Amino acid sequence: MAVVFLSIAAGAVGFALLILQEYFKTSATLKPRAEMAKKEIQEYESRTAGEQQGAASAEGSTGELQNEINKLEKDLKEAEKQLAEFKERERKRKPTKFKLED
Repeated sequence: MAVVFLSIAAGAVGFALLILQEYFKTSATLKPRAEMAKKEIQEYESRTAGEQQGAASAEGSTGELQNEINKLEKDLKEAEKQLAEFKERERKRKPTKFKLED
């Protein structure tokens, strides 16, 4: 009877050793893949950070340009007002000239 128990125990130990051997073989092949995946993730994170910085700087320059456009539009309106005033003064000085042209 002891022989039966010993052979069952030996079989269980052998089966456990086979499972451990497969585990170590699989983990050994997966470690390089995991390291490569970690490197790729870090690379993509650095790319994303660079693109976010570029987008932030583009937004800043866009805001500056928008402010400059607003200022130039105000200057254009002022220039149009001055031109209209100048034309009005010219009409008052030379009323016959404009009557003939109109």
